[in-house]
Amino acid sequence: MVSEVTAGGEVVAGEDVAMTDKTVRFDEAVLVQPIERKEGNPKDQDFYFNFYSSLQNQANMIGDTARTGTYRKAILGNAEVAFKDKVVLDVGAGSGILSYLSAQAGARHVVALEASSMAEKIALLVNASNLGRSNPHIKNRIRVVRGMVENEKVQEEVLRTGKVDTIVSEPIGVMLLHERMVESYLLSRDLFLKPGGQMLPSGGHIFFAPFTDEALYNDTDQKAQFFNATLFGTDFRELYTVARAEVFAQPVVGMFPPTSLLSAPCSPKSFDFYTCAKDDLLEFSVPIDYVVSRTALIHGLASWFDLDFAPNPASATGVNHPAAEEPWEYAVTAQSAAWPWMSQETPLNPGPTPPPPPHGLEVKLSTGPDAPRTHWQQARLLLPEPLAANKGERVVGSVHFKVNDARSYDITLEMRIDRPGPEHQPNPLIRKAEYNLSQQCFNYSYNPETALPATVAGMAYGA
Repeated sequence: MVSEVTAGGEVVAGEDVAMTDKTVRFDEAVLVQPIERKEGNPKDQDFYFNFYSSLQNQANMIGDTARTGTYRKAILGNAEVAFKDKVVLDVGAGSGILSYLSAQAGARHVVALEASSMAEKIALLVNASNLGRSNPHIKNRIRVVRGMVENEKVQEEVLRTGKVDTIVSEPIGVMLLHERMVESYLLSRDLFLKPGGQMLPSGGHIFFAPFTDEALYNDTDQKAQFFNATLFGTDFRELYTVARAEVFAQPVVGMFPPTSLLSAPCSPKSFDFYTCAKDDLLEFSVPIDYVVSRTALIHGLASWFDLDFAPNPASATGVNHPAAEEPWEYAVTAQSAAWPWMSQETPLNPGPTPPPPPHGLEVKLSTGPDAPRTHWQQARLLLPEPLAANKGERVVGSVHFKVNDARSYDITLEMRIDRPGPEHQPNPLIRKAEYNLSQQCFNYSYNPETALPATVAGMAYGA
């Protein structure tokens, strides 16, 4: 059987698909090239795509069992409504793991759209399967397209097999939206999804809560203090103010103890991926309003997000009997003993799941401080100057997001103590700080797996 490879770099998968004007071949792939690339240099030109072209970086994401296990649960749990005999688009396919899970769920065809050279590595697996060497569950089912969804030639290539029934993607970054891949996910919805089609994930929610952490604050300040000295004969103290502003503008990524929170999170900023528009992501504000649980210094705002995986309500056909969903109420990071229908599975290769509910399954992934660790961890926005608050006082303000050219966001935090009495200028009860979400730093001082039980036992918010 002869493979069909387009001049633009079309790729892989299953069987012939009849179209109105041509036939798309899903037999095997011998070549995967980007739709557009610079002549004479096939390597990834962009640091972002170069990062995701690394198998080791892909291993870090696949090995996040909370993340990948939840996607697996959502895909296989929605097999009946979103995958069985369906055409599926995997946007930003990366390693191809979601494409392979879609095939396991019964997808008739999967278009794996990937902009980096990881597309070539997907093709290695797909080619081997199409030749009968391995992975029979994906044989003659996957077609790889290399390119960005924003590119018109890529759009034409994806649409050669028509609009799709379901879109899967892992477009998520720190604080949900870093890297701005969600915008591409929504664009793929507008371009490629049939009316009433399914999207996994279906929504996301960003949470904020005030925290106290003197050690983190002092450690951050000490980084700037390095320049408040004479170094090798030159006085660097003129740079101290600049260094301090720079280091406090960096969101801190890492885990933190739930007991460091000074309040329950307020209502999250929510995005329904079935209905929200790209413009909704470009600039928005999140109001914050808390009652402090104990007298403390507020060192900043902690943040995390949840993801929803739910069938499209616009195409719902009924409600499951509770007995159909009960077997799916397992923790994806649990040990084998918690999964009685499985045998000899490992965390990275779990056994079979229960029968999929006929009307789909709602699944949630949390990255909060009470949830299992994910590779996203959590983020904290440190105030350059802490804000003292008494137990029972109200803290109000906002977090403003605006996209920048670094595939990320500029963030402005405004916070004040809502305390009665005359105001002074400058007002000691008000804080305003700015951050660049693309300039993250990391703090690994807390590990929930080794922490004392008192630091991880629920969000007592001052207990």
